[in-house]
Amino acid sequence: MVVLSSKLADLLDTIFFVLRKKQSHVSFLHVYHHSMMLVSTWAYLKYIRGEQAGLIGLINSGVHVAMYSYYFLAALGPAIQPYLWWKKYITKLQLAQFIFIICLFTCLTVFNCEMPRKLTYYIIANGFVFLYLFTQFYFRSYLNKKQHSS
Repeated sequence: MVVLSSKLADLLDTIFFVLRKKQSHVSFLHVYHHSMMLVSTWAYLKYIRGEQAGLIGLINSGVHVAMYSYYFLAALGPAIQPYLWWKKYITKLQLAQFIFIICLFTCLTVFNCEMPRKLTYYIIANGFVFLYLFTQFYFRSYLNKKQHSS
């Protein structure tokens, strides 16, 4: 239940952006990711409740610690900005996480592990969608800016 409430809290982040009229923070990626994580977590807890995703949860927690540490430090003001060069590496961590999820659940399918097939296919497909959306975000945010500044 704690895991599900944390995903609900993440989704509330979107609502707070809208209420604060920070539309630039509300993207399709943001809404899709947080909505699907809520649905996926619910489905996983309802239909599997096994340890197959324990490692994914641990990795995801590490990614979120890095991400929220960055946001915390960024909120401390301009004096900290020179030390925040590592933001793009958080996105790379997220991309690696999605690749790991796709590989893990593909292995669970190939080796016929006891998991609902439809849910496994859904997680793999959603992993590809996340990988695509976050890759597009990475290119827009970091690679295109580098090309325009050259």
